[in-house]
Amino acid sequence: ARACTCDSLDDKIALNIADFIQGQFGVVAVLVSYGALLGKVNPLQMLIIVMCNVAAYCGNKFLSVDYRGGVDNTGSLYTMHIFGAAFGLGCSVVVSGKRPSENPDNAARYQSNNYAILGSLFMFVCYPSFNSYWAPASLRVYVATNTFAALMCGGMFAFIWSNLIYPEGPTVMHLQDGVLAAGVAASTPACMFIPPIFMMLVGAGGTLISALSFRYLQPKIDDQDTQGITSLHLLPGLWGALVMEAVTILGIDTQTVTLNNREMLGEIMPHFGEQWSSAATQALILAFALFVGAIAGALTGLLANLTGKVALAGSYSDHVFWIVPDDFTHIGEEGADTKVM
Repeated sequence: ARACTCDSLDDKIALNIADFIQGQFGVVAVLVSYGALLGKVNPLQMLIIVMCNVAAYCGNKFLSVDYRGGVDNTGSLYTMHIFGAAFGLGCSVVVSGKRPSENPDNAARYQSNNYAILGSLFMFVCYPSFNSYWAPASLRVYVATNTFAALMCGGMFAFIWSNLIYPEGPTVMHLQDGVLAAGVAASTPACMFIPPIFMMLVGAGGTLISALSFRYLQPKIDDQDTQGITSLHLLPGLWGALVMEAVTILGIDTQTVTLNNREMLGEIMPHFGEQWSSAATQALILAFALFVGAIAGALTGLLANLTGKVALAGSYSDHVFWIVPDDFTHIGEEGADTKVM
């Protein structure tokens, strides 16, 4: 994207730490999209998808935030989670076709789930700073505090919702999903002047939506969504966007906001005081992220299909495309571990 601002080939591209962090945000959008495509694309297809995904991410961010003035001060809710999920699902519908998800290799294992819990622990360490980097300097501690409150409540309520929704009780996957969904829901609302107690409710709501989606919706769309990005990123992201709309329409100044806070709110929301104008802008960038993500994803899927498709027999297994160790195993048709030579 920086190269597009150069006037000639002799110009140098100036990079700083903010550019590298923005690049990492773009990578996260790609990873969100990839969650719907795992096991269904070959390396060449993925290369095409990544390049198109990054280009679409940059275009969406420029048009919705930089040009239209939408609020996404954490840089993640609209342009990363919602857009990335829409792109991945749009691409998966085209790439996957009617590929069945009932594949024995497309299943979690107890050991891998236990290792994956480390990712949830890292979220408590990394997510507060991840959310607060793009916030105004005077609000970064506030954003980090709100994010941590949402994560903490999400982890706690993951056990509660799991016991209520799943008769068999909670699993470690429910905890992982709950913490991530809470962080996604809290992304941009964490920048607003919402007390931590309400941010805890936002996190609990994101966890509930994710749990209900995994229980009732995800089994119906597993063919198109390998890792459940609908339940982890899209729906919790829409919940966070709804919170943003509510806070904007009701007016943030209903709280006790000092003059200094009002000045900071001007940094967050350029149209502060014009609630309906700001709400309309937020609704517009939400629709834009969904529309651009889905259309760009579908077109990318058509382009990726020109390189060929992954055979059904090779789905969800590394041994088709990579050199694997002699003791590499995969789940055979009978459900037992089978050695691949």
